[in-house]
Amino acid sequence: MRAGKDSHMEFSRSIIEGVEIKRCRNHPYAYKSHVHNELSLGYIIEGSTELTLSDRIIHYGAGDGVIIPPLTTHRCAPKDINQWEYVMLFVNPGYYGDLVNFNQAEKLTGIQVQEIKGFIEQLLMEKNPDTLENILIELLIEFGEKDTPETAATNTTDIVATIHEYILDHVDDVITLDMLQQITGLNKFAIIRNFKKLYATTPASYHLQHRVAKAKGLLSEGVDVFEICEELKFYDQAHLIREFKKMYGITPAAYLDQLKR
Repeated sequence: MRAGKDSHMEFSRSIIEGVEIKRCRNHPYAYKSHVHNELSLGYIIEGSTELTLSDRIIHYGAGDGVIIPPLTTHRCAPKDINQWEYVMLFVNPGYYGDLVNFNQAEKLTGIQVQEIKGFIEQLLMEKNPDTLENILIELLIEFGEKDTPETAATNTTDIVATIHEYILDHVDDVITLDMLQQITGLNKFAIIRNFKKLYATTPASYHLQHRVAKAKGLLSEGVDVFEICEELKFYDQAHLIREFKKMYGITPAAYLDQLKR
């Protein structure tokens, strides 16, 4: 198969150990049966393809997402190499072990594709690996087999309550999954799975919401943005502005302008 126009293929390593991103456009590499050692999660940007597995064929078009478990023999045959572009996320199975299972290739659509796309975009801009790890584990739990056994715990409700109280008592501090794992004795997947059951979000997102809310209060009191970043452990002003706008729909500067009216 000849290379298409504007052909390129690029691999990049993320700040999370064991996670890589591949971008491919109009490139004819190895479209024959093969396997990947990693879990593959991705989406089609342009074109369409037939994914041939040992037991079936799945058609994918622009906007569709894909899950391919590790060591699954498959063959990808794009319809037109000159109109073919996709992005793939590779996750080393050693990252999640037996905490979540992936047993068959699937097609993803709608919100699931947007979640993968959003995560890949964050991988390219987010400086905090713990934030990314929270999102990645949340995705793996969502896309994995639903009958994966829960990690045994004496009383997960009490443990989640402990995490919740810890977050509220340490809004100004850095809180990582590693810290919560040490405090609770639960693995990271169990922490996120059980916390989300009660609070519909991850510990990192919950902590961030409280930091942004506190930032809003400090802004209204006249505290300088730089001081707020320092106190609440935002990486920089751009980080605070981005998260503030996500939560309130306007920038901190616009918020202050409205208070002066």
